[in-house]
Amino acid sequence: MKDISAEFCALGESYAYARITSAPRMTTPTPRKINGMIMLMVKNGSIDLEINLQRYLIEADSFVVLTHGAMVNMYSDSDNVEIYMMCFSTDFLHTVNINFSAVSMQSFIDHRSPAQAMSKTESSVIMRYFDLMRLNATAKVSEQIEGSIASSLLAAMFYQLVQFHYKRIGTATATKGQRSCRNAYVHDFIKLVHVHYSHERSVKFYADKLCISPKYLSLLVKEVTGKSAARWIDEFVTMEAKNLLRFSGKNVQQVAYALNFSNQSSFGKYFKHMTGQSPTEYQKS
Repeated sequence: MKDISAEFCALGESYAYARITSAPRMTTPTPRKINGMIMLMVKNGSIDLEINLQRYLIEADSFVVLTHGAMVNMYSDSDNVEIYMMCFSTDFLHTVNINFSAVSMQSFIDHRSPAQAMSKTESSVIMRYFDLMRLNATAKVSEQIEGSIASSLLAAMFYQLVQFHYKRIGTATATKGQRSCRNAYVHDFIKLVHVHYSHERSVKFYADKLCISPKYLSLLVKEVTGKSAARWIDEFVTMEAKNLLRFSGKNVQQVAYALNFSNQSSFGKYFKHMTGQSPTEYQKS
């Protein structure tokens, strides 16, 4: 990370804040797997983000959320890059109280880009949250109180982002989301898949965790996202398989066992069915 400077502070292991600036050419040499969640605000310049092997150009006044398990690499050839970053631990995220039944998951799932371009006003509002999180991390009075403040700030920031999003798409979707708790089930399902996909591929496993039937879970997920529950699981597994084959240094058999397949043959059939290539072909490509 040559020619990069950063302002950094942290609240224990809960979250870290950084302001990153760079002279031309910024890169991370290898993809890194996200453990927890990262929020990025690109204020000046532009960056290229490679997320799960797909590349995106993120321009100034854009906000990005990188979720748990994603493989991420970052590049920039832009002059005067200025990025604000917050990294949250998984344990801290569990303390954040958000009412997902009030949020339409469909509107976010339909948004294909990981970045949300913002107006100058919106960008300024989000930067106030970043600044409050920075000040909170440097208070050093009571970590318990500061943790509670951070949890509340992150929840408020989430609702603020939802409000901005609804303004773009209109209020009809928001009203629909408020009338139903189905979105909460779908959110919890996707959250569970994030945690368990490497060893559980059965829809029944996730339905049991949510105390509903597999049939009802599949119906809800299909209605809200347009994809079946099984498809969501398969996409998580396939993406992780690609990451492991390409970047982990493991051979095909080791990847198969890492993803809880009974043997290399069953993994090979699964991977080829999902991608059209054998694991060996993909690894060599």
